[in-house]
Amino acid sequence: MFRATRGILFGLLCGYVLNCQAQNSIKVDLEKDQILVVSDSLVIAKNDTSILLPSGTEYHVYDNKYVLSDGFYDSVYSVAQKNKITKELYNLLITNKPPENGIKSKDPVRSEAFFKAFEGKTITSIDYVSVDLFGGSVNDTTLKAQSSLGKLSNKLHYDTKREVIFKHLLFRLGDKVDAFEVADTERIIRSLKYIEDAKIILKVNPGDLNTVEATVVVKDRFPWSADASLDNNDALRLGFINQNILGSGNEFGIGYLRHGEELPMHGYDAHYTIRNIENTFVDGTVYFSDNYLGKSKGLSFRRNFISPEIKYYGEATIEHVEPISDLIFADSLYEKDFQIDRKSYDLWGARSFFLGDRKNISTALRLQHDNFSERPQVQVDSNTIYHDHHFLVGALSYSKINYLKTRNVLSFNITEDIPVGFIYSVIIGRDWTEFGERDYRGIRTIYSTYSKNAGYFLINMESGYFLMDNQKNNRVFQLDGRHFTPLIDLGAAYSRFFTRFHYFNGNELSIPISQTLEGENRIRNIEGNQIAGNQIFSLTTEYVVFQPWYFYGFRFATYAHAGIGNVSESRVMDPYNQTYYTLGGGIRIRNESLVFDTFEFRVSVLPNAPTEGKYFYFKVSLSAPQFFKSPNVGKPEVVGLN
Repeated sequence: MFRATRGILFGLLCGYVLNCQAQNSIKVDLEKDQILVVSDSLVIAKNDTSILLPSGTEYHVYDNKYVLSDGFYDSVYSVAQKNKITKELYNLLITNKPPENGIKSKDPVRSEAFFKAFEGKTITSIDYVSVDLFGGSVNDTTLKAQSSLGKLSNKLHYDTKREVIFKHLLFRLGDKVDAFEVADTERIIRSLKYIEDAKIILKVNPGDLNTVEATVVVKDRFPWSADASLDNNDALRLGFINQNILGSGNEFGIGYLRHGEELPMHGYDAHYTIRNIENTFVDGTVYFSDNYLGKSKGLSFRRNFISPEIKYYGEATIEHVEPISDLIFADSLYEKDFQIDRKSYDLWGARSFFLGDRKNISTALRLQHDNFSERPQVQVDSNTIYHDHHFLVGALSYSKINYLKTRNVLSFNITEDIPVGFIYSVIIGRDWTEFGERDYRGIRTIYSTYSKNAGYFLINMESGYFLMDNQKNNRVFQLDGRHFTPLIDLGAAYSRFFTRFHYFNGNELSIPISQTLEGENRIRNIEGNQIAGNQIFSLTTEYVVFQPWYFYGFRFATYAHAGIGNVSESRVMDPYNQTYYTLGGGIRIRNESLVFDTFEFRVSVLPNAPTEGKYFYFKVSLSAPQFFKSPNVGKPEVVGLN
């Protein structure tokens, strides 16, 4: 761009000088950074200058709105050309035109709509295309990396193996096209951590209009990622994860944790995951940790309810955990760093019956066992979460979940899948504890929808209680809400408002069971005393601007957030009722081709911080923005007591 601009300037000046020698001319005065437009050419003045134009020439002079950006690129370009390495880095990382997103509409569109026209046609072939990690796009498979460094990076990267992707297909050769089935497959592949984007293309065979050829187009993420955070609590975390080892889809991660005020000061954690074992959609994970948060080790196998046509799903987990907890007792004494030692297993399985039109009836059964060798003192009506017990619980669910395709919700201008629909569940169980038997009753309702004018809404209502000797105890009511607005067009940028609501009432809970205001979806960065209790209310909002700034793959979002939270505790000798506020903002930077989470810098202010808490908080981390977990038919759970 720079050399072209200089060439145009030089050519125009030479032409005009020669022309002006033969005829009358006019003088155009330009200030630094102003733009002169003549016919289909332009000149950007690097300094105050004057240019002679032939009489009668039509021209326009504009102020350069991009002067800061151009100045930046100019300086970077000049420095980058000084040696071969920085020149290649410039060609790799800096560009002014990001790839197009496949979703043109600002409003979500139904995921199956893209495949309805092919419904009922026979699939005669399935091809696989893996586009370049750097420079590629699932919406334009012809795009390639332009720099030699980009080309080298693509050659060094292990593309996800064909058989790994094909293990996630819900359709096979010879199947009839089912629009929902193809859309679910696309969503499942796109949900894999090591995949940036996926697109399935169906093409009618010219020789037989009743058949189609399918092509699965995939763009990987760079598999290595960093897991890092640093805050003003003297807590540091550094970790590394490879989420696609040699293109196999398997994952390994290891982390280092340090805390200047807690013991042990130095610690670690690690895990290894094998995904989709033997084409069963079962993931297996082994994990262990030893740090200031406690010790743990475990093994789990899990199969999710990824599609309405999945019949069987569930999970098996065996673990030994030794967390370090802070406990509040009924006499209002506060015990810090209480060691707990628990061995447990958790087994559950479910059978789904497909009713058509995305509707399902599911039955689930769960067996959970906990055995404590180290714990606080327990009684029949206190510290019930530390009782040794066997818990058998079942659930009956009726659900219908569909998905909409959109962009700029949790990610940056790539295709995202937003769930809409409902789940209604009834939960019944029996708990055999060391103090006797008790029954459990619970209900769960989830409803989500999208309105073109009002945006996305998700409501999650849960209620439950235990019944022992005909007396109800540990009764809980919980209500969660999520909302985001339609995408707001700001011209070069887009924005959304995100709102979260949470209410928890556990007035009949036994000590020390409680909930806290702390958390990404509640009051960010709050800490100190009197932030946990048996009744919680929080309302937070975040205004995010998805900026047009772009460095090859790196996108930017600025945001401001505000929140209010109330916590009350009525079960202790000195009850309290506290309300807190928070204000703040930050910036997120993310390259969707890289598997590591969003780089985030955040500052928060709590005008009335809790006792022993901080008024000002900052955090630099690699953490993806969290808004909601996709509603799903999962294991039967006790409301609010997990």
